[in-house]
This record gives sequence, C-alpha cells and structure tokens, in this order.
Amino acid sequence: MRMRKYYPVAVLLILLAAIALSASLVTTNANALPTFTNAVGGIGPCASCHTKTGTHGLSFHATVYPTCSNCHVNGDTAVPPTPAKCGVCHGGTSAILVSTMHAAKGCSTTVGCHGVTAPAPFATKVTLKVAPTLIRLSKKVKATGAVTPVGKLVGKKVSLTAQRKVGTKWVKVKAATATVNATNAYAWTYKPAKKGTYRMRTTIKATATYKGSRSLWKSFKVK
Repeated sequence: MRMRKYYPVAVLLILLAAIALSASLVTTNANALPTFTNAVGGIGPCASCHTKTGTHGLSFHATVYPTCSNCHVNGDTAVPPTPAKCGVCHGGTSAILVSTMHAAKGCSTTVGCHGVTAPAPFATKVTLKVAPTLIRLSKKVKATGAVTPVGKLVGKKVSLTAQRKVGTKWVKVKAATATVNATNAYAWTYKPAKKGTYRMRTTIKATATYKGSRSLWKSFKVK
C-alpha cells in the first residue's frame, strides 16, 4: 500500500527531472555558437581566424578574464563563447559584426550565424494562357504564362497539370515542368491523346525563399 501511495510522487519527481534536463539542453543549444567550428553558407568558420590557441594567448584575455566562466557560457569550455559574451568588452554584438573584417567575410549577413535569420518568403503569382482552345485530335495546344515578381524566379521551375473530364470527374492525364526564362515567362506544348474536354493549371511550389501560387484553370476542347 505504501508503494502505491508514493508512486505518484515518484512519477512527478521523474517528470520534473526530465523537464529540468530539457531546459538545460535548450539553453546549451541556444548559447552555443555552431558556426565557430563549422562553416555556414560558405562563410566561416569563426575558428579560421579566431583559433583557440590564439584567443587564449591574448594577454588582454588572460588579464581581464582569469576564469573560464567569464567567456564560456556556464563555464562550459566545450561551448565556444557567444557573440554576446565577446560583446561585453568588444562594444556589443552589433559592433563586432559590423567591424571591417567581419563585414568583409559576410559574418553579419549569413543566415544561421549569430542569430541572423532568413527573410520572410516573398509572394509569387503565375498566369496561364492556353491556345488554341479548340483543336482536332493529333494537334497540339500551347501553354504560356508569366511569373512575378520580375527577376526573382528566373531559372526556377513551374509545374503544369492537364486534366480531362470523364463523366462528372476531372482526371489527370499529364504533368510536366517548364523553366522560367530571362523574360519571366514560360511555355509548354501538349498533345492530347483523346477527344474531350480538358483543363490546365500552372503551379509554383513554395520554398523557404518564396511562397507558392497557382494560376486559374484554363479549358480547351479536342474534337
């Protein structure tokens, strides 16, 4: 009976311990500077200029910061000093990143470094035109369109889908991709295999850089 009585308390203690451990790990990850020894986006690593030996050997550091905890987060020497820690004596994080050397290396603008985040994805729009809208079997229709914003999607792919009406349902009969050219336009030619009523749509798939969008459905007939 006593074991059952104290069982909920034991479970609560285990949960509290797990939460404390998780918080510790999150804090460590948040304070860590992963780019100190790893390049990001072709920039870095920080250690390529700020070597461990060179940094420890500076007389200024030896005089002003005699203990590891003054530079390393929580005194953990396995975690490189964060920009905030360095900024205590070096004019603040902003001043460090805009210094001539750091600016030249792109440290203050590289996504993933020192809290720099990627810009929000920009909106896109794609249009579609299908011509002719009435063709004979064995002939082709041409899909053309343009994308915006101008200049930001050149070389990217758009996806095109053709559907044929079967009874009351639309059935996909063809899928393809086309490349956005230097004039922000694209083109695709399609040859239907059967008579009937068709429709087509163009899609831009979303990425971390831009948002996705779709054109309106455009119909055509094959007789």
